[in-house]
Amino acid sequence: MNGKIICINKFIHKVVLSNNTIMDTRTRGKLRNNNINPVVGDNVEVDIENKTIEKVLPRKNYLERPLIANIDKLLIVMSTSIPVFSSYLIDKFLLIAWSNNIEPIIIITKTDMISVKEKLDIKKYISYYRKLGIKVYINTSVKKIRSEFKDSVVALCGQTGSGKSSLLNKIDASLKLKTGEVSLSLGRGKHTTRLVELLEVNDGLIADTPGFSSLQINIDKKDIRKYYPEFNKSCKYRSCTHIKEDGCAIKELVNKGKIPIWRYENYVKFMEEVDK
Repeated sequence: MNGKIICINKFIHKVVLSNNTIMDTRTRGKLRNNNINPVVGDNVEVDIENKTIEKVLPRKNYLERPLIANIDKLLIVMSTSIPVFSSYLIDKFLLIAWSNNIEPIIIITKTDMISVKEKLDIKKYISYYRKLGIKVYINTSVKKIRSEFKDSVVALCGQTGSGKSSLLNKIDASLKLKTGEVSLSLGRGKHTTRLVELLEVNDGLIADTPGFSSLQINIDKKDIRKYYPEFNKSCKYRSCTHIKEDGCAIKELVNKGKIPIWRYENYVKFMEEVDK
């Protein structure tokens, strides 16, 4: 029978089976001998009688920090007040999501704490991200955000204090998360668990791990460009980095205001960081 690993504690792999029952399993020796190490989120074949994992099915994606597989959606939670809004962090998480075949969804929080002028500025960012085909929600749109969990494995990322716990409390009050903590660890307090775990929320699963707040870019420099969908225009040079080359079509779009300068500057920063 097929199932999904929702928690691993030493040698015990907790699997939710296709019949919605949960079983504690162990891995077969043949998997260990072939250096196949199941992780949380893996879809697996289970021998019900022997309570063993027989096979790890092909992965949609795989992250090493935190160690988890098959994430469907990454909710990027971004504050407009304290902490301050950062398009750089949003674009960083977009790169990480797209490069790992994960759908990014942006959640804007604390809009009630900013001025009318600041709200107009934030709307410009929201409009541009939506133009790129990215879903963007204000955190008050609880019903719409809750619907994103259905039949999906979801993870949250964002700044400390951006409102991740408050958001999840609105989505599922039974989680009873503490707000104002340094890390998001579902109802367990600050840094009290090292386990990566998937918990059920609105007919979906959410990754319980603080690691998603500090994901690192692990992309080849030459590949960063392809995760900027607005950079699909052909340049004079096929290998154009869109930074120093003369006659670059992308830089021309930036000069004309068709690509926002903040978006382009974030791209340049990423290129510099990967080069280090």
